[in-house]
Amino acid sequence: MEALNCKLVLICATLIAAAAAITVDASGDHQQHQILEWIPTGSPCKGSVAECLAGEEFELDSESGRRILATTRYISYGALQRNTVPCSRRGASYYNCQPGAQANPYNRGCSRITRCRS
Repeated sequence: MEALNCKLVLICATLIAAAAAITVDASGDHQQHQILEWIPTGSPCKGSVAECLAGEEFELDSESGRRILATTRYISYGALQRNTVPCSRRGASYYNCQPGAQANPYNRGCSRITRCRS
């Protein structure tokens, strides 16, 4: 029982020391900065939380999303261009936009999950 109490006191002392160290860093005492270098202290965004999150969201959609899609085998670079339609012909393939070209429509077989009637 005494060993359990000793462990509990040690854990509490560690938590109090960690909380005190964080409080010192947040108060502006920069001498402790080297000790707490792993704790994130600031953000490059200077607006409100909503503005910062919205900015990051739009950055992800425009830059990272395009890069991720450009690395896959199924979407061409032409399909990633802004404000363009890859192929405006009805029923035509995005990759072969010629008149009468095979569109390769998706055809799933009959199974219980598709609820088809045979």
